[in-house]
Parts: sequence; C-alpha cells; structure tokens
Amino acid sequence: MAENAEAGTFTAVPADDSEYFYAVLNLPKSASDHEVRERYRQLSIVFHPDKQVDEGRKATATHHFLELQKAYEVLSDPVTRRAYDLLGPEGLHILQSADFKHVAEEAFEDELRRRQRELDRLRVEQAVYPRGSVSIGVDASSIFDDQYEDEDGEPVSAWRNLQLALGEVRRNRFAVSHRIRAKANKKTRLTLFSRVAFGTNPRKRQGGFVGHDFMGTVSHQFSPRLNVQATTSLLNVSGISMKSVYRTDDYVVAFQSDVHPIMLLQPFTYRWGQPLLLPPLSVSIFRRLFPNLPMQGSLEASITPSGPTISIGVTSSALHDASLDRAAEDDLPNDEVTLRAPSSSGLAIYSSDWQIGVDLAGAASGLRARYGLSLLELGVHLQAAVRLGLAGLTWLVGGEWRGDNGSISTSVNVNVDGVVLRVDASYHRQTLSLPIILSREHNGGLGFWTAVLPSTALALIYYFQLRPRRRRERLEYLKEARRQLREEKSEVLRRWQETLYLLQDTASRHLRTEEACDGLIILDARYGPAERDEGTEGLDVDVTVPMQALVNSSQLSIPGKRSKAGIPGFYDPVAGVPKALRVRYKFRGRMHYAEIPDYSPVVIPLKDHLVE
Repeated sequence: MAENAEAGTFTAVPADDSEYFYAVLNLPKSASDHEVRERYRQLSIVFHPDKQVDEGRKATATHHFLELQKAYEVLSDPVTRRAYDLLGPEGLHILQSADFKHVAEEAFEDELRRRQRELDRLRVEQAVYPRGSVSIGVDASSIFDDQYEDEDGEPVSAWRNLQLALGEVRRNRFAVSHRIRAKANKKTRLTLFSRVAFGTNPRKRQGGFVGHDFMGTVSHQFSPRLNVQATTSLLNVSGISMKSVYRTDDYVVAFQSDVHPIMLLQPFTYRWGQPLLLPPLSVSIFRRLFPNLPMQGSLEASITPSGPTISIGVTSSALHDASLDRAAEDDLPNDEVTLRAPSSSGLAIYSSDWQIGVDLAGAASGLRARYGLSLLELGVHLQAAVRLGLAGLTWLVGGEWRGDNGSISTSVNVNVDGVVLRVDASYHRQTLSLPIILSREHNGGLGFWTAVLPSTALALIYYFQLRPRRRRERLEYLKEARRQLREEKSEVLRRWQETLYLLQDTASRHLRTEEACDGLIILDARYGPAERDEGTEGLDVDVTVPMQALVNSSQLSIPGKRSKAGIPGFYDPVAGVPKALRVRYKFRGRMHYAEIPDYSPVVIPLKDHLVE
C-alpha cells in the first residue's frame, strides 16, 4: 500500500497548520492530482533560483522553491497526502516512524489513528513519567508454621491441618503509591510521590496501622558532573533530605544528609548539658579500580544516631557473546555490530555482574555477595544474593522477565525473620506486588523448595515456549535475508560474480603452481553464517576462487580483528548474523579442514587442521 511512505523529511512543516502545503500551492484540499502537478509546474518556473539575477531575490526564490518541492513531495504521493489530510504534519511524522508497507488500504486510516493515539499516550508519559504501584501483602505462615490440635489435644490429620491453615491466611498489608516526574526547565526536575498503606501489626496478627505520606523532590543539574536533590514531606514538618552526586569518568562521590528544623533552632535554644543533635551524614565513593577492566570499588561511611557504619565493596560486570565468531575475545573488533539476528537458543548474548563486600555496623555487621545474569535476547534477568552476618544467614534468589511494555518478577528471601515469596507484575510502569509471608521462622528447606518450583516452571517455559519462539524469529529473519539477497541485492551478486571472473586467472595460476609442488590446494571454501540450521541454507558464499588467489608459496594468511566480508570475492550474505569461514584444503597430499570465526586471523596450513 505505502511504498513511498518513508520518502522525504518534513521537519520544517508548521506543527499547528494541517493545510500549510495546500496554502503553498494555493489549492483547496479537494484539488485533483492533475491540478497539484500543474500548479507545482507553474510556480516552480516562477520561483526557480536559476532564473534570478539579484542575490537577495535569489535567496527568497530559493526559500519558496524549496517549500514548493516539499509541498509537491507530500501532495503528489497518494499515501503521504492521505496521511496529511487525516492528521496534518503529525500524520507525516507517523509515516516516517512506522512501517506501513504491509498495511491494507482499507485498514490504513484505522492504523494511522491507532498510532496517533499511541504517540499521544507516549507524550503524556514522557511529560509526567507516571509510575504507580499496588502492594497486597499476604500472611500465609499458618500453612507452614502452625500445627493444629483437636479437642483432645491430639494433632489433626495433615489434610485437616491444611484446611484450618488455609482458613487463617490473611491479607496483612495493602499499599498504594504513585509517582509523577516533570521538567521545570532544562536542568531542573520535579518529582511528587504519594503513598497510603493499611495493614495489621507486622509482629502480630491483630491490630492495625495506617501509614501515609506525600513527598516532593527537586533535582537540579548544576553541571554535567554535579547533581543536587532535595526531598521533603509535604504533609508535615519532617525536615529535608539533601543528596548531591558528583560524577567523573573514573569515580563518583555522593553526599547525603537529613536536616530537621529542630537542628536549625539549636543555636537559639541549646542549653549547657543537653545532648547536641547532629544531622546524619552519609558519604559514598565509587571508583574504577583498573583502567582496562570494568571493576569498581565502593566505600560508604555513615554517621547515624544508632552509630557509625562502614561498607566496602567491589563490583564488576561483563558482556558475553557465545556465538562462534566471538569465541576468542582477543579477536573482537572495537566497534560491535548493533544489529543482530536472533540466535536459535536465545542464549548467545548475555551479561553478568557480581558484587562482594563487607559491612561494619555493630550488630548488623556481615559479609555479602551477589551474582546476576542477564539473558539479553530473552529479556530475562536472574540473581542470587547471600549475606552472612552476626544475626545469621540471609539469602535471596530471584528472576525477572522484561518485555516491551511490562515485566514479571519473582524472588524468595530467607532471613532470620522468616521466608518471603514476592511476585511483581508491571505494565506501562504500573506495578502490582504480592509479598507473601510463607513462614515467620528461618526455614532454609522451605525457601529452597519455594525457589525450585518457579525455577522449574521458568525452565519449562523456556524449553516449550521461549526457545521455539526464538527459533521461529530466527528463521523469519533469515528468510527475509534470502529474499533481500535475491531481490534487493542483485547489484551485490553481480559485482561478486564479476570479481570472481577477474580473480579466476590468478587463482588458476596459483593452483597450477601448488599442484606442481604438492603444496596448498583450496578444495572448497565457504563464507556464511556460523550457526548452522535449516534457516541458513543458501546463505553461504563460495569463496574458493578468492581463497586460492590469496595463496602464496603454499601459505595463506588473513589478518584478524575485522570482518572478511571486505576481501575481494567475499560479501556479507546476511547482516547481523555471526559468520565463519569454512575451508577444506589439501597440503602435501593430506586432507585438512578449518572452521574460522569471522574476526579471527586465518593462517593456513596448520597441523591442527589435519583430518585424521
């Protein structure tokens, strides 16, 4: 339907005038295509810059001539004109930012208006950045902690115990919070946060509490390196929390303190012998430890009414690519390919991060460690954390899946206070949280099985849903690549065939020389996708002739750290897919075979390539 929908740019169109281009041509919206062409032809002759002698008039004529071209570009194309008639300049913007090639003509208007509503929603979200959450706490500890007895004091049966325990499951907390953020100017942001919570006493199953708050934050970016925030409650006089962050390329320094009005009045109300109230102060320093490694050290020191605390930690993260052409990290180019085809497993690209540290905080002192793994293609993040303190062992395991507009996460936390299962679901920044208390006692076995069950469910979902879906997406991607190679890259194929013709004489001469001395003979060489499956059929490039032409004195070498697609006689058959060079050759009459990642150097012959 819309083959020409993406033609041209219309950044100079007045945003509030839906008939501006008709005014440029002095035509009504009902003008026919013939009238548009004729009026453009007439006016373009009048305002053509080449017909002007005076430089001042030439500049004015050039301006009008360019406006005429823009107007004709939009109104002469039936697709862009229809979008302009429906939505004005915004319709042109939608055409440029979306693909309408496969939209049926009868559905074009509905799809255009749907995308307009989506853009309007995004503009509102970007203006106030709303985030809301609803938390419903559930106390299900009776199922695992309580043992019920009958009238004679004897334990009831397991089934009866479960029935009685389920009857004791209660909602122990309900909280609603909402946050909006807006720009006051280019350097200042305003944030409002409100929260209301209802629930039972955390330590008892009866008695209730009500909590509410309404907070405001002002954040100002004094410079690209310095940011200062001030937060206070808008419902009562509770002081101001100040935070400043200074960033450089190698380190970050943060200061945080809470100032209460009583502290400000102390110079006027203080009496000798009274305790002096000092504001709590926290200083954090994060610094890169090594120039060439992503390892970062942290030091946090705080002075609070409960005493001083010190935390020391080391964190690191890394991006991994398990595809074949990334097997040797030393051979990676500095500029990574941003466009990547889906891998059949969905596990080829992932990142990992870890953290270890020690906390010195009196009775709360302890050692801590955390490890996280992000499967980037699947949008899945897994994490595990453990802390060994004076009060005992605490550990947490969890996982999260993120889609385009939402996420689902679950975690199990086992500590001295009990076992908590938490489930969160988010859609368009609106979150529903379900913290479920499974036990009020430290129960490692319960925590283990609570973690095993969702992990097993995640594995089954991956095996039966996510992996087949990734495989379908990969096959669709490769199918489109074959179509483009056949229909849109005919010029690439023509140049490749002509290059082979030009290299044929050199390759034949080298082949005769190598045959005479029983040297290096390239039998077959293919350059194509590294991962082999049914979707990659027909995407290999026959590079036997170019490879034989590169042979010199029974040696062949190709430098690494760059793609081989630029070698004469090679070309990239499918963008975004890791490639490999597969070579079958004879040397001294013996068969050899090599499979070499795209960015790795080629050295032939090698003893490791010998086929036994």
